Amino acid sequence: MTMLRAALVALALALSAATATAQSRINVETTAGAAGASMFAAKAEGFFEKRGLDVNITLVNLMPNFPPALVAGSEDVAFMVTTTFFQAVDGGIDLVAFVGGSAISHRVKDTAVVAYTGAGLSNAQDFIGRKVGVPGIGATLQVMFRYWLMQNNVDYEKVNFVEVSFPTMRDTLAAKSVDAVVGTDPFIAQIVNTGIGYLAVVLNPSLPEGKPLVMYTSTRTWAASHQKEVAASRAAIVEGAAFATANPDKTRDDINVYAKLPPAIMKTIEIGDQIPELDPESLGWWVDVMKRQHMLSGNPIDVSRLIVK
Repeated sequence: MTMLRAALVALALALSAATATAQSRINVETTAGAAGASMFAAKAEGFFEKRGLDVNITLVNLMPNFPPALVAGSEDVAFMVTTTFFQAVDGGIDLVAFVGGSAISHRVKDTAVVAYTGAGLSNAQDFIGRKVGVPGIGATLQVMFRYWLMQNNVDYEKVNFVEVSFPTMRDTLAAKSVDAVVGTDPFIAQIVNTGIGYLAVVLNPSLPEGKPLVMYTSTRTWAASHQKEVAASRAAIVEGAAFATANPDKTRDDINVYAKLPPAIMKTIEIGDQIPELDPESLGWWVDVMKRQHMLSGNPIDVSRLIVK
């Protein structure tokens, strides 16, 4: 009996080891914003795990750091904003996108310019000569704000932009080191609900709906050599997107595993439209906007080659 028990224990350990080995580990870098709702839900609700994926999520404060991390191999996948992605591609880095995250939606106010209380900023002219913090020079949020300024006949070069990471936006604004920040939930909700700032401009209504704000990206080499992981990740994100739409309160809890905000504030954040499907037309819109803002070299970009199905 002793030998039988020992054999059963050994078998159980072997099966456990085999199960662990079957899990493909993927290192993903992201920010803690609500734009990644489908990913945070997929992680917390076990949608990755049931597809044989061990997803390790690392928070990185500034988006421009993402492409170098992918090239260096320190991360496998980056939940990257569209503009950082296209700048990297334009610079010669061979990246691809395989599934989308949050997209522009007119129904939510989760992407906005928040000014410190008493700053007196409301219209486009007010921002001339003022200092505005963005999560990265060239990041999507800066591009969206510059687009809004251009739509309102203000030269965006008359605004002073500085980099301010998401986690430090509240303190930077409280210290009045900047006049405003361009952010997204849960960070703008934290600033507004603590009385440090107010919504000066809600950006979403000024842009066309459905355009992807963030995407799950990798190097082309990694995607080609990990096709099963890419397909499984896509399926998990699709399920996560459906879960986030149907269960916003639980999804807020899933996001807050990483955002670590007071629960009362986390309950106030909006979860934007999660649209996993990527199409060349929607991505091409960003390329055109970036060209008008002189962010790309002018060399042609074949958007259809950048989407992995």
